[in-house]
Amino acid sequence: MLLVENLSVNYGAIQALKNINFEIFQNEIVSLVGSNGAGKTTFLRTLSGLVKSKSGKIFFNKNNISNLESHEIVKLGVSQSPEGRMVFPDMTVKENLLMGAFCTKRTAQEMQNDIERMVAWFPRLGERMTQKSILLSGGEQQMLAIARALMAKPKLLLLDEPSLGIAPLIVQQIFKIISELNREGMTILLAEQNARLALKISHRAYVLELGSVIKKGDAQSLLYDDDVQRAYLGG
Repeated sequence: MLLVENLSVNYGAIQALKNINFEIFQNEIVSLVGSNGAGKTTFLRTLSGLVKSKSGKIFFNKNNISNLESHEIVKLGVSQSPEGRMVFPDMTVKENLLMGAFCTKRTAQEMQNDIERMVAWFPRLGERMTQKSILLSGGEQQMLAIARALMAKPKLLLLDEPSLGIAPLIVQQIFKIISELNREGMTILLAEQNARLALKISHRAYVLELGSVIKKGDAQSLLYDDDVQRAYLGG
């Protein structure tokens, strides 16, 4: 579904990503793990068209999306829940969800059906539908950010640090929903500092360090890899 070839990204003189090769197949959860500053967010933002690469190519369903604008990439079926949630604070929960569907064409009834689907996934959002999102807890905002991304009806869902700054109980709920979405057929790329949690629900994983892929493979194998345990799992 997604193929990345020799992707490099610079911020001025700083090389943030160095010749990244990456692939994800339909119906997989693939994790991108690494410490803060490893380049995970830059990678996801480049896939979304928010950051332009210095070199390399990105293919989504065999379409070269390397130079497309972000809204064009969303229309093709790639949607992102960003690091830090970035909900629209002065908009209600419902208005945030509608913004997620901005690039799609749907009738009012179809839109309402999709909102009801989000509430089925995230019941708390149903209780907060008319509240401004700035009034939500961190966990509720994270649920809203994921639901907003899902409103675009993506084929590939990009999740950037969904556990960041959230109470452990809510994190468990969110990761359970991520697994359920995948079981229903959603393909997911998960960038996550909490390597143990990410690897437990993933099929495959890539380990990113200082902008380079240093390991890749089956998620369960990496979970018990000595180097990964020492560096990321406290082993």
